[in-house]
Amino acid sequence: MRFLDEHECAEWCERVKVVLDDRRRPTQQLPQPHRLRCEFPASFTQLLWFSRAIESALQPRETCLLWVTGWGIFPSNENQHLYYRLRQSYGDFRLLQEAPGHLCLDFERPDAVTLIHLSILFGWDVHLIPTVGYGRAFVSHDEWMELGFDATAEFDETRAAFEKAKLQFSVVAV
Repeated sequence: MRFLDEHECAEWCERVKVVLDDRRRPTQQLPQPHRLRCEFPASFTQLLWFSRAIESALQPRETCLLWVTGWGIFPSNENQHLYYRLRQSYGDFRLLQEAPGHLCLDFERPDAVTLIHLSILFGWDVHLIPTVGYGRAFVSHDEWMELGFDATAEFDETRAAFEKAKLQFSVVAV
């Protein structure tokens, strides 16, 4: 995993044709034609499964940028010691505000799942942007997540998994 500062995150997004807002951050509105908006599971015991489902929905890909754009919203939820120990295990000692981007390679799927899980637990806003472009996700501190898909097959597969898990979700009309 590599950690990117805001400027590097914006450049990476521009290379993969992600629309940025006036602050040079990804727009919260996903551009994909097929979208699901899902409330976080009511039970904390489903959060790891939910994090895996989000990561899996963004396959196939070579890399995925997890760009944290909101933190400190619920400071009492944040376990900064845990986060920075994880970050230090990669040899990066910068603060989140100095390098909010987490570029995960395909073989780092468990790391991406862990970061999604921590983002949910900590109440962070995070954009998940894979290189290939079949899908994209936004996880909100307001306890919901939206997945966007270019293809109906991935959309249908994720919708079926959410139905089976009895999650509350809606299909977002384009």
